[in-house]
Amino acid sequence: MSLSRRLTRLCEILIALSASPIPSHLFQTLADQAGGAIACDFLGLSPVRLCALDEGVPGLSIQSGRVVVRDLGTELDHATELERSWVARGLRAALIAPVRRGGDVLGALCFATREPGTYTPDDIQVATLMAAGLSAALETSRAYQALADERSTLAAVVGSMQDAVVMANQDGIVLLANPAVRPMLNLEPEAITGLPLPDALTKEPLRALLEAGCPGTGEVALPDGRTAQASVVPVSTPYGEMVGLAAILRDITLLKELENMKDELVRAVSHDLKNPLTVIHATAQLLLRTGPTDPRFATWCERIMKTSDYMTELITDLLDLGKIESGLELAAEEVDLNPLVTDVMATLQPQAETRDIAITVEMPEHVAVSANPGRIKQALLNLGGNAVKYTRPGGSVAIAVSMTDPATSAPAVVVTLTDTGLGIPAAALPHVFEKFYRVKSEATSDIPGTGLGLAITKSIIEAHGGRIWAESQEGKGSTFAFCLPR
Repeated sequence: MSLSRRLTRLCEILIALSASPIPSHLFQTLADQAGGAIACDFLGLSPVRLCALDEGVPGLSIQSGRVVVRDLGTELDHATELERSWVARGLRAALIAPVRRGGDVLGALCFATREPGTYTPDDIQVATLMAAGLSAALETSRAYQALADERSTLAAVVGSMQDAVVMANQDGIVLLANPAVRPMLNLEPEAITGLPLPDALTKEPLRALLEAGCPGTGEVALPDGRTAQASVVPVSTPYGEMVGLAAILRDITLLKELENMKDELVRAVSHDLKNPLTVIHATAQLLLRTGPTDPRFATWCERIMKTSDYMTELITDLLDLGKIESGLELAAEEVDLNPLVTDVMATLQPQAETRDIAITVEMPEHVAVSANPGRIKQALLNLGGNAVKYTRPGGSVAIAVSMTDPATSAPAVVVTLTDTGLGIPAAALPHVFEKFYRVKSEATSDIPGTGLGLAITKSIIEAHGGRIWAESQEGKGSTFAFCLPR
């Protein structure tokens, strides 16, 4: 075969090697087509890690970095085990070409034939070029595998993110959408990938952020009413080439709710502190103008003390609420509920007697619960104090303890406080456990309170793994009850 024909065949082999980066394809291509460019009855590849560099023709070629031609039939006395196996198969001539990557030798490409003296300088050139082509193909294969591993890792990371990611190129085509897009935007990531932004995000405010083409952040209203923060960031290659923009959406609904709660708390506290401060300031001005000789001096001093007591109560309630909700103080122990209820009733009795309100208690002799006694007593005082405070003179307050949860019929400790007081309007009943909420009516306008007692009580009961509820009929009284696990 002429050299030009062999070189043409070599070019076809090199083109075939570049058709796929899969190593098995490279080796199969050589096995099928190498014989068309260079004579061989045997073809093999010896990687460096499998060769002894001080033994055999492949080791010599790898060590020297040069093509080695060997007449196998004349050097059997000094032949290695590999060369003897070739001879045993009838091979008489070998040509070994090193496979390099830069300055490193990866292995050796081995050709062998049954005809002695077969390989010529032309064969050396062809083998060298074929080894170089294989080296380039192996390097491409290595880079492809590294890229595939990197892509797989990136896909795993992006796919497991809770934040939704949508990336579009500079032409406005969606290149990537992770699975979090499905629950957050109600879109199928596979369906929108490859679509222009107007088609992919038809009803989404996110589209405007991506189409603007400017990095930044903004809030996006999600289809189900939640709120997400969208961060738009540029995406570029390691060489600084701009690829497009990616929008990362994080659900901030809870943060927004907490922010609104904080604002509401600040407004409520500001309002509840401003009014007593105004009273204190105005009364102090009156005292300065008139002096202690004024017959109203003592009344005004009492007003200041009463108002400052209210402020102290408000601040104490706020601190208690913060401690209870943080869960730092709840140290439970086994306690008997009877002494706690008895102490609370003894505390409330003087206030009840001055208003001719009868208090009755019905409970078993011994009620054991695992609880923080101080906090449970605080909850009982809040509920009992409200019952007495909102009951008209001549009314009654009844406390009952049972041992069965009325909702599930499961064993539990249930404490019920029923009064014959003012009652709560139906519209206000769902809000009575909210912070700073107070029923506004003419009947309750002169009754003091911070609006935190029931919120504190709810937090205490829930911190014990229990639940609390209320029933009421306006003008006929209310029932507050809580349930603790036994």
